[in-house]
Amino acid sequence: MQALIEIDGETLTILHHRLMPYIAFTRQEESSFTFLSKPHLHKYFPMRKCLEAETLTTLLIKDEAFHSLSTTEWKYVSYFNSQTIGDVMFNGWD
Repeated sequence: MQALIEIDGETLTILHHRLMPYIAFTRQEESSFTFLSKPHLHKYFPMRKCLEAETLTTLLIKDEAFHSLSTTEWKYVSYFNSQTIGDVMFNGWD
């Protein structure tokens, strides 16, 4: 789920993970997102974990033993060329 908001003169997209209580703040560009850290907005989501850009832009280690992704999910990661943890968590293919 996503919502487009304007706050402090800036247009942001808020992404909400569909299964987990995770929120990400982004700037939407063409067909991708740039993850942002917005700690001053965390107070508006008390029942959610607001993820920071540093976490979401961490490169995905493509070691199947290291993650709990299924074989099918790894195929999607490869097919869609997902590069970061954020790409996997807030993807369009799931």
